[in-house]
Amino acid sequence: MEKLTSAEMGKLWATYMGNSMSTCILSYFLQHVEDQDIKKLLENALSLSKEFQKTIKDIFIKENFRIPHGFTKEDVNLDAPRLFEDEFYVHYLRYVTKVGLSLYSVGIPLMYREDIRNFSLHCMESTIKLGEQIKDISINKGLVIKSPIIPTPQKVNIAHKNYLKGFIGDVRPLHALEIAHLYDNLETNLASKALVMAFSQVTKTKKIRELFIKGEEITYKAIEGYIKKLHDDNLPSPELIDHLVTTSTS
Repeated sequence: MEKLTSAEMGKLWATYMGNSMSTCILSYFLQHVEDQDIKKLLENALSLSKEFQKTIKDIFIKENFRIPHGFTKEDVNLDAPRLFEDEFYVHYLRYVTKVGLSLYSVGIPLMYREDIRNFSLHCMESTIKLGEQIKDISINKGLVIKSPIIPTPQKVNIAHKNYLKGFIGDVRPLHALEIAHLYDNLETNLASKALVMAFSQVTKTKKIRELFIKGEEITYKAIEGYIKKLHDDNLPSPELIDHLVTTSTS
């Protein structure tokens, strides 16, 4: 059998580490979830994370490759009180699914060994399927953060040399792709802000708490910037989801 390339090693390692973290977090979420639809979603995501880890572990064993020391049961307190409301779990899953899709889509063109190629495609397809399940739950529960409706173009507009003007003089309106990416970044940062705020709330180490607080400040600054861009064009923006973090400090 062909030797693993550096790209294959690196992507397998990153996938293993990421899913070992997800295993810890999803296992904790499942301790407190009450909504049965969201519970099933978490169980599906956890099952995928465990499956991906096992497959990579089997590959590494055959290659005499040291199994990475990922996140383990020692890194999570399953007995800790609830830190998030059920709704946050859906936002979190949407957030990490996008991260997973990014990891797998970048890796697929770099994989050449047949078993690694097939595994990478399986990861991608399974994550896409999970993403569609998350969409269905989001729609049914009214948790969708859709980008705004804008007027349909009445004519074909050609971009001229003054297309990038706006720093001085008239500023052109945002186009559809810019709005799409602003909303995508907003959605990601809203979940990130709530997550780091929750972690800063429970950590016992001052230095780490300060790091999380700094992360929250940076994320909030980004959110404010995205919202301003939308509001400048009279477009709506989604709200913060910080209220989905409980008061637990454990």
